[in-house]
Amino acid sequence: MKQGGIARMTLEPGVPISSISGRFKDKTVPYFETSKGIFVALVGIDMDQVLGTIPFTTTWQSRGKTFTQKNLIEVQAGAFGLQKLTLPKNKVDLDAPTLKRVRGEKSRMKAAFANSFEKRLWEGPFIAPVEGRRQGTFGRRRLINGKPRRSHTGEDISAPTGTPILAPNAGKVVLVGHFFFNGRSVVIDHGLGLISMYFHLSEVNVEKGALVKIGEQIGLVGKSGRVTGPHLHWGMRLNNAKVDPYAFVDVVLD
Repeated sequence: MKQGGIARMTLEPGVPISSISGRFKDKTVPYFETSKGIFVALVGIDMDQVLGTIPFTTTWQSRGKTFTQKNLIEVQAGAFGLQKLTLPKNKVDLDAPTLKRVRGEKSRMKAAFANSFEKRLWEGPFIAPVEGRRQGTFGRRRLINGKPRRSHTGEDISAPTGTPILAPNAGKVVLVGHFFFNGRSVVIDHGLGLISMYFHLSEVNVEKGALVKIGEQIGLVGKSGRVTGPHLHWGMRLNNAKVDPYAFVDVVLD
């Protein structure tokens, strides 16, 4: 499994079970049951995950007994490139008021990731949120004005300003805002630790707390925030691991 990917762990117990959960890197990973009686856990491999073998442990209870199964996930290097950007100085070297604003916005974003719904809101394969050209930016190491910066955490999709952005699957809008770096933004919680985000919008068409369906319009492509042109930044977090959003598109996960 490569950095930024998702591992699909399954268990088919064949008997009724009363509880089940996974454990990966000292974090609980939830399972969900499919219509076929198979239990599935989706494990996010962060794009910055150190290479090597990481254990994944499943624990479940059935008829008063506890069972444990251990698997190993081999993490391999992702194929990430290098992106060079030139931006205005005031968009890179921030003054004190702007830095305070950015820190507050980071806290809001972090809070949106913190408490995902404990039930699955999405169903079936995801769709791409916008029609456009993938730039292959996920995981890219970045040089901004010649200096190393943190890697790019999402996929940029080139599209004209005003292009509709659609919810890739069902979920609840947990954050709407206009941020310094990300511009007009929408964050959707799909449940069980799966969060999607949409940045640089020209217009937002949903409100915080709204329940959205797959294919429902949530906004329009734009160039708000720190950008060089119109596009959609589409990001995904799975149990807070930064993963490639296209790993979910047209893939049967349940």
